[in-house]
Amino acid sequence: MLKRLVNEAHFTLNITTTGPLLIKSSHATVSGPDMTPVLTYRNNDWEVYLPGSSLKGVFRSHLEKVSRTLRPNPPVVCNPFWALKDKANENNGRLACPDYGQLSCSDKFERRRKKEFKLQQTWQHPEEKIDNVTAYEESCPICRLFGSTEFTGRISINDAYLVRSTARKPTEQRDGVGIDRLTGGAFPGALFNLEVVSAGTMFTTDIHLRNFEIWQLGMVLLAVQDMADGLLQVGSGKSRGLGSVKGEIATGVTINHIGQIPDKNSDKKPDRTSHQVWGLGRFLNDDSYGTQKQVLDTKGKVKEQGDVLDLIHLPQIEQRGIRQQAIFSGDSLVDLREQAIAQFVQRMDTWSVPPKMSDFAQLGFRR
Repeated sequence: MLKRLVNEAHFTLNITTTGPLLIKSSHATVSGPDMTPVLTYRNNDWEVYLPGSSLKGVFRSHLEKVSRTLRPNPPVVCNPFWALKDKANENNGRLACPDYGQLSCSDKFERRRKKEFKLQQTWQHPEEKIDNVTAYEESCPICRLFGSTEFTGRISINDAYLVRSTARKPTEQRDGVGIDRLTGGAFPGALFNLEVVSAGTMFTTDIHLRNFEIWQLGMVLLAVQDMADGLLQVGSGKSRGLGSVKGEIATGVTINHIGQIPDKNSDKKPDRTSHQVWGLGRFLNDDSYGTQKQVLDTKGKVKEQGDVLDLIHLPQIEQRGIRQQAIFSGDSLVDLREQAIAQFVQRMDTWSVPPKMSDFAQLGFRR
């Protein structure tokens, strides 16, 4: 997205199963359980793991729900499975479209490039070439963080591998049976069995944010907090009691910036102090990419901080070559999480929404 690397956040997440968990393998077994977990070859052996794509999907789905709850009307989050129809339906009519903001961001940009958005037969979108700045600025909050077909996201989540200190066998077999809808008992011949990851199994993964805004960091930390509270489930069979997990940040959150904060005794006046965390908007400070910049009053005093956090509890600061590294743990991590989540909530409340589909020509959509 950017040609520069202005900030990074990284932390290790430990995920412990609190109940049986199953992320089903796509490979059928000739003998053995009907459903088995995904495996990877690691450390000279086959072992269970949690794919990063599955974890990213869980995070994205959960944050979509949270964002829609914080801002239900008008909605600020797109539906990745809604797209415009090319033709009328079989009844020679058209379905009423939802709000423009709910259409898939990927589909919106694709249609704009094809010049297919028109208003009352006269309006044509002025921007036909979709560059990275436009794509990021006009994407919904979730697509800004997780990405779309138009550009890559700000977050990457690695595969979660089994922690070797786990002393017990990580899988177990369970039996299931289909229920006769008439009698309410077991249906003859409907027995099946599945292999699941046992409760108490620990996995570890790395989560990395690049060129993030503060509210995006708040979104991620909110998802981690909800996982710590047992509110997120992973894998299949959630309605049957599978997929319960708890997550915990292993050691702390590390935030990197390239460059060094000037010493307080230096003649150069520092812009960023050690008690501040800057987001992408403050580094750019020009409203580009739809970010928030610092606003000064007529006397040159700060009126709005913009994309900045002012910390109460200072992190541990280290200089690693050209990287200035802030390590948040304990009280400083709690402070970072609470303030970043508060900025996320505030950002959703002030997010500018696209025009309604009623402002466009009556086009159909498919689900």
